[in-house]
Amino acid sequence: MIQDFLFIGHRGTRRSFDENTILAFKKAIEYGANYIEFDVRKTKDKKLIVIHDSTLKRTTNGSGLVNNLTYKEILNFRTKFNLSPIPLLTDIFNELKGKTKFMIELKETNLIDDIVKIIIRNDLLGDSIISGKNLTDLLESKKKFPQSKICYNITNGKGLSLTEFLELSKDKRAKLKIDIISLKSSLTSQEFIETCHKNEILSLSWDFLGYKNPLNKIKSLITLGVNGILFDNHKNIHGIKKWQSLL
Repeated sequence: MIQDFLFIGHRGTRRSFDENTILAFKKAIEYGANYIEFDVRKTKDKKLIVIHDSTLKRTTNGSGLVNNLTYKEILNFRTKFNLSPIPLLTDIFNELKGKTKFMIELKETNLIDDIVKIIIRNDLLGDSIISGKNLTDLLESKKKFPQSKICYNITNGKGLSLTEFLELSKDKRAKLKIDIISLKSSLTSQEFIETCHKNEILSLSWDFLGYKNPLNKIKSLITLGVNGILFDNHKNIHGIKKWQSLL
């Protein structure tokens, strides 16, 4: 078994359960996830809710922009298949604190201060990773809260491209103070993984829905040395853990 490997439930799971719901998170944990990843946005009345898209249309029976609706209005809607409510960030912590760790993806700017305050209030700074595509926001968070862990989603990220990262000198990479970098699986290469490792940065890979056999792709990336996988299918977590135990 590879020690300290990050088995991350991507939005909990994206198979058989509605993503970003308590049910999805619990299912990922049941199948062996040691982190759950989820997305946070702010409602019109400044509530932090867990939802990926800027609108309700794709994942719920509602419609409209999240930031045009109050949380009370959003509570009138349910997710499409399991009919779950859209949870608050505080709901996730209240329900799952002590059962897993958390990767929190910022889907908007100006969320970090409010999120970190809630994390600290729940004594979860050591169990949380702040993730996002805006490098400036993440580095500002690291400056304010040095003990926090940040993950830069470099895929279409703002502030540093994959090409730029690979071409930076080691000294310049060290000054970034990034803990983790995540990259879409189709772009994840041995060069990327090795560059991360040389600079004491953990490497993650995500998006395995499009593969005929995602387990083979995941195994190939683990063989290259990737430090963690964001699993779209909770059932694959068990399969990879069993495979790793035989290595």
